[in-house]
Amino acid sequence: MPLLPFEGTLVLLRTVIAASLVAAGIAATPSAAYAASAAYSPERVCGKGFKRVEDGHRAMRTSRGAVFGHVYLMYSKRSGKNCVAAIKTRYTGTRTLTGASIEVRGGGRSEDQQKYRYYAETGHIQGAWKCVRYAGWTRDPRGRIEASGGRAHWGNCRG
Repeated sequence: MPLLPFEGTLVLLRTVIAASLVAAGIAATPSAAYAASAAYSPERVCGKGFKRVEDGHRAMRTSRGAVFGHVYLMYSKRSGKNCVAAIKTRYTGTRTLTGASIEVRGGGRSEDQQKYRYYAETGHIQGAWKCVRYAGWTRDPRGRIEASGGRAHWGNCRG
């Protein structure tokens, strides 16, 4: 049975729409490195119960302003501990020198620095009702350009 004139147009329209969706899906597929780094949120890196704190996020920037990642100060009310996660957005999947640090006024200090693919994390350090300062940094694969961020002054003093 032959198609009516409008039925042929509908078949062609459906084919064009389907092809467009397939093409858009392929174009929207992120790279494997991006997809892997996107899976690392500061909540996931620091662990269950840790939340982002007020004034606890900074971009890790080069001296020219390029962003290589972000550093997050996290806190768990239940444990009274802090954690810092430095998560790369450039050179993800490539081992580059990446670090994170936290210092608690009148308390301890924790730092983690190695050649990581996606992030560095300080571990958990006691900080309830104490002021903290934090930092994160990463470098390009040659180790020549560093991007850093954080807060050099004391803050988040109220537990």
